Amino acid sequence: MEMTESPSITPPPAWRKYWIVLSTRTQEDMAYRTNYFFGALFRFLPLVTLIFLWRAVYASSPTSLIGGMSYGDMVAYNALMFISRGFSSMPGMTRDVSAEIKDGLLNKYLVKPLSYFWYQVTYRLAHKVVFWLVAAVTFPPIFWYLRGYFTHPPTLLEWGAFLVSLVIAFWIGMLFSFLVGLLAFWFLEISTFLFVIMTIEFFLSGQMIPLNLLPANLQPFLTYMPFGYEGYWPCMILLGKIPADRMGTLLGVGLGWLALFYLLSLWAWKAGLKRYSAVGG
Repeated sequence: MEMTESPSITPPPAWRKYWIVLSTRTQEDMAYRTNYFFGALFRFLPLVTLIFLWRAVYASSPTSLIGGMSYGDMVAYNALMFISRGFSSMPGMTRDVSAEIKDGLLNKYLVKPLSYFWYQVTYRLAHKVVFWLVAAVTFPPIFWYLRGYFTHPPTLLEWGAFLVSLVIAFWIGMLFSFLVGLLAFWFLEISTFLFVIMTIEFFLSGQMIPLNLLPANLQPFLTYMPFGYEGYWPCMILLGKIPADRMGTLLGVGLGWLALFYLLSLWAWKAGLKRYSAVGG
């Protein structure tokens, strides 16, 4: 069967049904809070390796600063990355969206009076709620232990910009994952796309190394890429590496990417439904 009508992914007028999705999913995830606890705790183990790695790098460096960052800055940056990625990462979302399209499971959403996009938002938000409830217990002791590496006292402006950047990180991560998942409307198998795209996203979000360590001729290009808002920029804001007069422009570009991804998702959803055959659902 061919779908000619496309339910909008614009915000619905009534949020009660999405609140039910959010609360139900949160309760389901809370049943596995022990898994979340150990997951939130042991995700810091790679940081131990990074601390020793960067210590060796700085020990062999002729200068105490690399890319304008001290050894303490580098450790603090990698610790803060766990907070940034805790907002922007959407584990399994792209795979789930593409599978529901490919296997015809999207049918059960199309016949219901709800938006599939906003269903996904509330579904993933529930995961974030549980994750951060657990992280509120596991993260503070670790950051307290690492407090000596945080040498810059953030200003009120930097704290405010950091919080705004985390909101931007969540929405860019959400919209980008949703948009990539919608490729299944055009391609039956997108696993290759996922591997390539997620590898690029991992690198350009600054998870591997801070983006300011890359060649200078790439910096103007990297500044305006969306992926840095998923990790790099929130960390650099709180470390005091962004001048106050540049803060507004930086956040404005992030909001611009957010708007663009939303419009692209809206277009891809409507265009994709015209191709959707609903086979297998």
